Amino acid sequence: MNFFLFKRKTKEEKELSDTLSKIIGFKVKNLELFKIALRHSSAGITHLGKIYNNERLEFIGDAILSAVVSDILYIEFPKANEGKLSILRSAIVNRKSLNKIAEDLHLDDLLVFRNTGNSPMKNIAGNSFEALIGAIYFDRGYKYCKRFITAIISEHFDLKNLIKQSSDFKSKLLQFMQKYKLEISFYTFENCELNEKVHHFCCEICLNNLFLSEGKGWSKKEAEQKASYSALDVLKKNIFIDYKENQ
Repeated sequence: MNFFLFKRKTKEEKELSDTLSKIIGFKVKNLELFKIALRHSSAGITHLGKIYNNERLEFIGDAILSAVVSDILYIEFPKANEGKLSILRSAIVNRKSLNKIAEDLHLDDLLVFRNTGNSPMKNIAGNSFEALIGAIYFDRGYKYCKRFITAIISEHFDLKNLIKQSSDFKSKLLQFMQKYKLEISFYTFENCELNEKVHHFCCEICLNNLFLSEGKGWSKKEAEQKASYSALDVLKKNIFIDYKENQ
């Protein structure tokens, strides 16, 4: 990325730097990292044979976000077991939550992308939030990442209330299906995406042989919990049955 470093900032770049500094809460040093974090793969640029978009920074940001949230939850809930901590983490770092955080930060107004119309730009905002964390990591280090993420968690989540609301989403989903006599299937398998060097697990949930939701995690349990959480969210929004989470 060195070809970016010696460019004189334009007026637009100065405005972007100021905007980003307000969003993250501290000064941006290497603006080009953040410009890449805000560039979706649909609008990737090529220089000297390398493609520049936010996918690699998103990969780093995803790992750091998971680590910081795990750290926060581990300290906040000393009596919670691994299963409960995993569920709490899933409730915070799921796509819906990350998309909402990105929208609240108005990252969608800063994104560079091309919508070809062939498919919806699903999760583009939440993915850019993870890429932003990746940019912070390379620009200022882990300490600043933790500072930023901690502030975001404090602003967007009531952790005390979250642990009261959370439960075993897979069990809750199965109870829901049994109650309404619906056929559901879990398909959990090891998965390795192109931008990843290590395997994780993916769980797909089907309702009456039709795809309902999916979840990914570093363990089978985490993947199934995330998929179940998403499935419940889809069911509550799209099925006429009046369902309450605390049932």
